[in-house]
Amino acid sequence: MQDAVLALELSTGHGSVAVAAGNEVLYEASFEARRSHNAMVFEPLKEALLAAGSRLCGIVVGTGPGSYTGVRIAISAAQGVALSRCVPVIGMSSFFGCVDDPDFGVVGDARRGRFFVAQVRGGELQSDIALVQPEALESEMAAAGLERWISCGESALVAGIEAKRPVARRLALKANGMRQGVLSDLALEPIYLEGAFITQPRKRAV
Repeated sequence: MQDAVLALELSTGHGSVAVAAGNEVLYEASFEARRSHNAMVFEPLKEALLAAGSRLCGIVVGTGPGSYTGVRIAISAAQGVALSRCVPVIGMSSFFGCVDDPDFGVVGDARRGRFFVAQVRGGELQSDIALVQPEALESEMAAAGLERWISCGESALVAGIEAKRPVARRLALKANGMRQGVLSDLALEPIYLEGAFITQPRKRAV
């Protein structure tokens, strides 16, 4: 019976790989890899595939927002496995790897002196992730009307917000609990907060 889902979560410096079937976790491994996910992920990935065996029915990848490099490595590795095993691969926000609640808010570092604010309602990520200045953060959170707020990473960015690391186990379990039709709608695309910031080269003086 094919009932096992493989999950990869590499959006932060704390990477993890897991396999779950139904409500049972068949395999789980984690590792610290600030800049070397590609060097750390393949051994636990090999062990995860052995644990899944012929039961593997699909793969889920944590798509951030987070480390650009980590998310892209996870997607590439998952696509390689999916191609060789003839199973589907989907993307899921890394927020779902942090907590099990159906409703919560997320505050994260958006760089350049800003925060991002995201909302999960009814177990689904709302489409708009807001970029806010520090002085507008409190009002943005209050307007959302959510009781629980987390930061998806290493530490709480603001007082009163829980620091929660995303882990592959939660992604695998969530994917197992979703209907097949819903899973097929989840695109395998990194979640970017905004377009790439590209600096223009200075013109040389003639």
